[in-house]
Amino acid sequence: MVTLIGLDLGMLLGGAVITETVFNLQGIGQWAATSVSQGDMPVVLAVTVVVALAVTLVNLIVDILYAFLDPKVSY
Repeated sequence: MVTLIGLDLGMLLGGAVITETVFNLQGIGQWAATSVSQGDMPVVLAVTVVVALAVTLVNLIVDILYAFLDPKVSY
């Protein structure tokens, strides 16, 4: 269950681009979509790095929690 929560973050951030674009909401998803259409590469790279960092940190937290919750796992 903990692993699925960590994997859902990537889908959540990917869905933010679609949701914010369709419903005209202000956020990182619409900012990324607008930057791609305008060819603003520094913003596209910044959003990509922030999302990748967030996914990596959540996966690290999930792995640490998994070690505490399951006594059979030892690192």
